[in-house]
Amino acid sequence: MRAAAYLAGAALVTLIASAAFLRARNQEQRAAAFAAAETAAERLARGERPEGLVAGGIVSAPEPAGKWAFLRKRRLDGRRLGGPSADPLDKILVDAAARPGPPHLLPEGWVVAAIPVGDGTAVAVVAPPAPAPYPTLIVCGILLFGALLVAIAGPIGLALGLGTMAIPAAIWGGAVPAAAIVATAGAMGWAEHRGLVRRLWAHRIAYAYLLPAGLGMGFLVAAPFLIGCALGFYDHAHGEWRFVGLANFAAILSDPLGFWVTLAVTIAWTALNVALHVTIGVTLALALCQPWLRARGLLRALLILPWAVPNYITCLIWQGMFQRQYGAVNALLEAVGLEPVSWFSQFATAFGANVVTNTWLGFPFMMVVALGALAGIPRELYEAAAVDGAGPWARFRHVTLPALAPALLPAVLLGSIWTFNMFNVVFLVSEGKPGGATDILVTEAYRWAFERGQRFGMAAAYATLIFLILAAWTFWVGRRRARA
Repeated sequence: MRAAAYLAGAALVTLIASAAFLRARNQEQRAAAFAAAETAAERLARGERPEGLVAGGIVSAPEPAGKWAFLRKRRLDGRRLGGPSADPLDKILVDAAARPGPPHLLPEGWVVAAIPVGDGTAVAVVAPPAPAPYPTLIVCGILLFGALLVAIAGPIGLALGLGTMAIPAAIWGGAVPAAAIVATAGAMGWAEHRGLVRRLWAHRIAYAYLLPAGLGMGFLVAAPFLIGCALGFYDHAHGEWRFVGLANFAAILSDPLGFWVTLAVTIAWTALNVALHVTIGVTLALALCQPWLRARGLLRALLILPWAVPNYITCLIWQGMFQRQYGAVNALLEAVGLEPVSWFSQFATAFGANVVTNTWLGFPFMMVVALGALAGIPRELYEAAAVDGAGPWARFRHVTLPALAPALLPAVLLGSIWTFNMFNVVFLVSEGKPGGATDILVTEAYRWAFERGQRFGMAAAYATLIFLILAAWTFWVGRRRARA
């Protein structure tokens, strides 16, 4: 069993160490390719012909293209670049000559560098050097040494044997993969010491059935979550990642007009929407349960439709309805003699448009939950309350609400999480207008990732803070429910 535990742990720590090696190798290969491209461009500028050149030379300045003076052409060693039968590399040379600068990687895997020289540009396209071979013998030697430690020292040897892989991981990739390997080794040694490995082996058939689902959850949920949390400790700029520790979180939390104002807007957004969802949903559920109401089945189907339609389609429809000049909402206002409203020019109206849209999307869920709970209330309770002299309000307060609470509490918790992260409504209806005032935390994270220079580290830090806030909210609600 200990050998099986070591083999499983060895596979995991080898995977982490291999990822660290590949990352370090790719960085070294990229740096070597950039240096080779820059050196080749410098040699071309001096009139020399470097080795390892895929394409390149002195590309002339743009010249009028003869018949069509508004067109421009470039030449390489007297040959015109481009044309019907041009080499596919001609476009790369022309683009590099038009925008000289530091070396950069092409999608084809080549590296191009361009240096202005005289009336032209020295352009060099080189292939990256061959990658370093995987250190198979080193890895196998470390794993065999780890197996020897396991055989000698038991659980402590298991932790030490797996932890030895942290040494090359630290050399290859730094502290993060080494810390992950040490944590994995410590967890495996502790599990062996506590007898968890033995119990796991005893129920191996049951766990084998759970393995496919566990792998799916690991790759689709756990791994992206952990990677996202780790990215919050890095800064991304110009395609490069740099470890910055808690700097992203400090920058977010120290900005009173950024995170904290957006958090206040997000909390107000969530509280108002959930309150409207519950109020409207429960009211409609009570109305649909009345025996005197006809066509209840048809009404239920119609009222569920807003929830059934994809929310991004609904958001686009409502965004058009709130349009200033041609929107249906302003048309109705004009029909009753009121002035049209520029809905997205002020915070209050833009926020209101978002709330109306999300209320339309969210009340059917609460209505369905309330309908299910109301169907389970025995009619005898209402009859007994009526015999005791309880009026409609008293019956609702003392019979209906206590019966609805166990079903509504999880629904409110789930609805608050959905609303807190409701990206589509804010992004598609108000688009954060005016000036980002109606943005919530999740749209703010999106803007850091895709509209502010690809600051993926800041976006990941925002996502981590959102998770912590929702986790604290869920924990608090769970404690309150347990005490009730």
